[in-house]
Amino acid sequence: MPLRAYIEDKEIVSIDLNDEEWSALKARLKAKKTVLILPCCGQEGFLRMSSKGLKHFVHLKSANPCDWKPESAEHLKAKVAIMEACREQGWNAIPEFSEADWRADVLAVQGGKRIAFEVQWSRQTYEETRLRQERYKASNVRGCWFFRIAPKEMSDYDKTLVADKETPAFKIFKDENSNILAQVGKVQMPLKALISNLLARKLKFCEHIRSAPKQKVTIIFFEMKCWKCGTLQYCYTVEPSLKSVCNCDFDVERSSWDDHDIDKHPGVYAAVQDFLQTEEGRQLKVGLVKKRYSRTVADSYLSHGCYYCDAIFGDFHLIEEKLYAFTGVYTIIDNALMPKPIWWILRVFHHVLLSLLGLYFGSFRCEQNFSRPTAYCFLRVGNAPVSS
Repeated sequence: MPLRAYIEDKEIVSIDLNDEEWSALKARLKAKKTVLILPCCGQEGFLRMSSKGLKHFVHLKSANPCDWKPESAEHLKAKVAIMEACREQGWNAIPEFSEADWRADVLAVQGGKRIAFEVQWSRQTYEETRLRQERYKASNVRGCWFFRIAPKEMSDYDKTLVADKETPAFKIFKDENSNILAQVGKVQMPLKALISNLLARKLKFCEHIRSAPKQKVTIIFFEMKCWKCGTLQYCYTVEPSLKSVCNCDFDVERSSWDDHDIDKHPGVYAAVQDFLQTEEGRQLKVGLVKKRYSRTVADSYLSHGCYYCDAIFGDFHLIEEKLYAFTGVYTIIDNALMPKPIWWILRVFHHVLLSLLGLYFGSFRCEQNFSRPTAYCFLRVGNAPVSS
């Protein structure tokens, strides 16, 4: 459903006409005092208003029908939201702009910069998306995509879109009130707000997720029996969920048979030892973390061990023993990098450090590298209403 047309060689955009102008033009067309021409094919069209009040144009039946693909009301509404956001940010927004071998739903122009916004409410293959993006690139146009159902090649295991600087793409959907929303990770916002943040240069692509400078880490103590002497005692682990600087949840990738697992980090170990000196912690018998020889791997590595006989608690066998029993929360200062491309919106952070038990056991620095599957995240910018 086109939004742009020509009347007597003058370009008009349907959403720019008020009700009075719309009615007057409709009357002129009905009286055959003028002709409305659609730029996509040069053929005649007429006026139509959707049940939601959105003004648009429609092709007249012709012996040589236009190759214009039918668009849903949601598609039309998304284009209108994009145009409104572009104009509010000082960009010229041209709907259904064609050039060479491509046609954009909305082309945003500011000086020498051009961005083509594409709304895909219906399915489109990955190959078609790549081909169209290459055409934009050849014309020095930056393409940005909004998918209701994205190609599987562009999606993560949890159906979120993989962040890609060369082909920016975001998921869109309709809520119960028929509003068009965009989703990035777990954050939802009006499509118009996303476009505004993008054009205001508040949307940033990053190759890695960096963990937040300060955050809460949960140390978990669990009871277990030594495989060698049979004595009951405690061991500990760290809940792997952390926060990135852009407030995205991510899990630390655990390692085995080496010295790099977050449970064995010197700062974590020091915090555990501090807790074991408290009145609450003295009742827990926890063995030392130190180098021990493992017959399983035929080598020595930093490991947990028995408090009584110092037998090694192998990393592999501990996996099944890590039962969750929350005991304390500690502050962690972390500059770790995680190889995961993301989109995020800049903002100033205010960290409030709280303990689940009202306890504080100091801070430590962790330089561990993390990795996990690709996903998206978003943040607020100042007072911008970017979530709903």
